[in-house]
Amino acid sequence: MTKSKRFEPIQEMAANSADALSRPMAEAALKVADLERQLAQLTNYRDEYVRNSAVAGGAMDAVKLQNYRSFLERLGDAMRQHLKNLDAAREDYERRRAQWSEMRIEAESLGRAVERFRSEEQRAADRRDQRELDDAAIRMSLEGHAEFGNR
Repeated sequence: MTKSKRFEPIQEMAANSADALSRPMAEAALKVADLERQLAQLTNYRDEYVRNSAVAGGAMDAVKLQNYRSFLERLGDAMRQHLKNLDAAREDYERRRAQWSEMRIEAESLGRAVERFRSEEQRAADRRDQRELDDAAIRMSLEGHAEFGNR
């Protein structure tokens, strides 16, 4: 069995592993995008709430002020928790991307090695064929000289 044939299954396994890792990586990327979108919505909601409360203006009694501050504090807590979730999702994505990238690079390297082995095998076959042609030509030439010498 040729070297290229021995390495083909290994290269195929690496390529399949890279393909298998691409789906969870894509799902992790979608989760990051979704969490970023949700954080932007929370930020816009908070900003709009603050603007609308300021526009409503006027004097706030103590209860309304306490409720306002309490709501903003809970909203801030929710945003901080959401940001932690987003950071964790980003770390997960980066970890999955690094795994995928490593496996893809390995598969590509193995693919290049298999191609190099095939090229070497083809060059060796071409050299053998050329030697056989040269040997046949020499034999024919020697046979021709032998016939010529017998005349």
